[in-house]
Amino acid sequence: MIWTIARNTFRSLGAVSDGVRTGVEFGFSSGEMLDYVYDNRARGRGSVGRLIDRMYLNSTGWCGIRERRSNLVRTLTALVLARRANGLHTRILDIAAGPGRYLLDVAADLGGDDLCIECRDADADAVTLGRQQAAERGLHNVIYARHDALDAEAPASIRPKPDIVVASGLYEILTDEAAIRRSLRGLAQLLGPDGVLVLTGQPQHPQLELIARLLTHRDGSPWRMHLRSTETLETWCREAGFADIHTLGDTRGIFTISLMRTAA
Repeated sequence: MIWTIARNTFRSLGAVSDGVRTGVEFGFSSGEMLDYVYDNRARGRGSVGRLIDRMYLNSTGWCGIRERRSNLVRTLTALVLARRANGLHTRILDIAAGPGRYLLDVAADLGGDDLCIECRDADADAVTLGRQQAAERGLHNVIYARHDALDAEAPASIRPKPDIVVASGLYEILTDEAAIRRSLRGLAQLLGPDGVLVLTGQPQHPQLELIARLLTHRDGSPWRMHLRSTETLETWCREAGFADIHTLGDTRGIFTISLMRTAA
């Protein structure tokens, strides 16, 4: 009863908080929600709505998401600059990018004709939003396509092949471990020798019950996260064909970023 009241009260905040409204409309795990969190501008109806929105955006989980974004930007920037120093072009593929706001930032910051970023997502609305944002910023080297990241056969048809694949915020919201492992094997085959995978993980989260009780996916089902240890993720990656795996955590101990190469 208490959680039912809390859930109804929280969802009613969507009338005044743009952030809560976005989550109710598109799902709190959606690319649209992530894009709103990245933007980090409190919006809503009147000063009360903006205050509630700021409190929502300042929750521990969303702060962790924004730190993960910063860590991803630094990681990808370093990879591209290292390749550029060796005279190499770089093609980045994000298999579940949503609108890809952080990737647009990478493209804008690095510039150059030697960088192409492909953002794929199963959500048509997120893909449309990303295309609009890329056009508004004049970023012609960022392209978008519909894509089911868990279709293990799909990567084989991707051309040209990427040099770097990003899987961020995807496996953390999935409970089908067999599908995740098939996806990793498909990515290893897509990348080929010396390809790089940038993978995020979530070994712990301080708001698991709150999220499961209050937040929902796009289809209305509860957002129940499935935590996995770094050891588990690294084991799956090695079994899929990756090697030289290095994992770093964030300051909150919530999210990790693993960097690895396909085995020779």
